[in-house]
Amino acid sequence: MFYNFINLHPINYRFMELLLPYLEPDGFKQGLIQDYRFCDKDFLNSTVLEMPEDLGSGKLILFSKRNFHFFRGKWNFHEETIFHSPHKVGDNGMMDFRINKEGKISSNFINDEKKFEHNTTDIDGVRIFVPKNLFSKDNGLLKEKLENAQRNYLSQEKLKTIFDTPFDDASCSIILESRILEFLSYWIHYLLSDEKTFEHKKAFEDKIKLAKDFVDTNAFQTLAIREISRYCGLNSSDLKKGFKDYTRLPIHQYIIKARMEKARSMLLETEKSVGEISDCIGYNNRGHFSQLYLRHFGKLPSEERQ
Repeated sequence: MFYNFINLHPINYRFMELLLPYLEPDGFKQGLIQDYRFCDKDFLNSTVLEMPEDLGSGKLILFSKRNFHFFRGKWNFHEETIFHSPHKVGDNGMMDFRINKEGKISSNFINDEKKFEHNTTDIDGVRIFVPKNLFSKDNGLLKEKLENAQRNYLSQEKLKTIFDTPFDDASCSIILESRILEFLSYWIHYLLSDEKTFEHKKAFEDKIKLAKDFVDTNAFQTLAIREISRYCGLNSSDLKKGFKDYTRLPIHQYIIKARMEKARSMLLETEKSVGEISDCIGYNNRGHFSQLYLRHFGKLPSEERQ
């Protein structure tokens, strides 16, 4: 199909060009609506923009704040499509970040590129734009930090929560926004921190991950906090706080959750009795197990197979 829109045209009859003001959220939104016929729907402080079927499939949710903006998008154009912007990199005093589902983070600004030009045919990612005056003018240092951060498991875990959040309709935007802001808070803190501070934090995070791995391996046995503390090399107070920050659950609740999920799997996939399953996951008291299961799933273990 040949498109005759002012900003959308085939290049050598094989590519299409998407031309939008990248660094201005209102201009970006209006360009998608007016030039590319995206359908828009406002919900609280977000706008859902859905691609017309003749161009492809997918959507994005745009969030605009007083001095920064970001969007979560997932789409696929029918034709191979190249994105361009009339903005030069760094215009409007903004720094850009592009994040894909695999956790790769890149920035035209930090990489000292002069213009925005990306293949945007098939995208599942997040775009974030923040004031560049927040950061050091030393792009070499920022580039090094950018590369280091992609090996940081906590950064990757926070990104995973973003990509695991559905955005089928506008009502999902509240959760999505909170998770992007949580990542952004961590991300800015990292870029602003000195390397010694960050390395200390990374060592702490590595110990928390070690503790989680130990709990995952031994969740069906009796576990004491002091045993986990000795294993990962943290005192009990730091362990409990760090574990909750990382998993969003206190250690004992995390263990219960793991045990309940294992119990449900065994109830549905094996012929073991409720008593046998209770023993397998670490509960000698069948009544206590049944009450925990009821609290977790809203039904008794004996009702799961009915």
